[in-house]
Amino acid sequence: MDEYFESETMYGEEQQPEPERMYREEQRVEPGDERSAAIETARSWELPYLEDEPLVIDNESATRVGGEELARIGAAPVRCDDGSVRVVLADATPERIAGIREHFSGAVAIGVVTPSTLASLLDAASMSVASATPDTVTSGAATAAPVWGRTLERVLGLFDSEAARLQELRTKMQELGGEMAARERRVQELETELQRIRVERLRDQEAVDRLKHELADRNSRLERALTKTQELAAIIQGGHLR
Repeated sequence: MDEYFESETMYGEEQQPEPERMYREEQRVEPGDERSAAIETARSWELPYLEDEPLVIDNESATRVGGEELARIGAAPVRCDDGSVRVVLADATPERIAGIREHFSGAVAIGVVTPSTLASLLDAASMSVASATPDTVTSGAATAAPVWGRTLERVLGLFDSEAARLQELRTKMQELGGEMAARERRVQELETELQRIRVERLRDQEAVDRLKHELADRNSRLERALTKTQELAAIIQGGHLR
């Protein structure tokens, strides 16, 4: 009976709309296997489920990107029955989809397959790259030119942004250096002013000490003069008494 339902689904795929076919496929898979996981991934990311479509590696795209790079990003370029090229993956993540957008055209269609199917496709892509002819490589390089051009433009844009940021940082450092130099000059001016005040204070102190010494000397002379005056007064008074 399972064979009957599978045969009925297979023959009815061409007449059934895509959502209905997806629904029937979901109904005949057991939860927890890789097929149901792939269907769930396609549903959650709103991507087409391509497991039941005949898929062949697009040699030109595979040669252009390279087998190792395809294995690294976990995606494979395939050509569908309608002749369109899509990139299939098994585990959809923002990083993986960003990697696909970077290596392929930004408008490339993405689909979901099971991990085992993706592994077979990646093996086929590696074999396709290994057996690529020089003409195929040249054609792939020509196709890759727009992608590499966009990548180079993006890299140059990053360099320009970094250069602008460094220039802004350099300007701020120069402004900070000018402020620090102005502060250093102000400190030197204050130190010079302080030194001048110290010298003037020493001179004032010397003048005060000199005046104190002169005052002490005058007081001493006045005391001596007073003593002599008193002595003379005593002598004069003694003369009168005689």
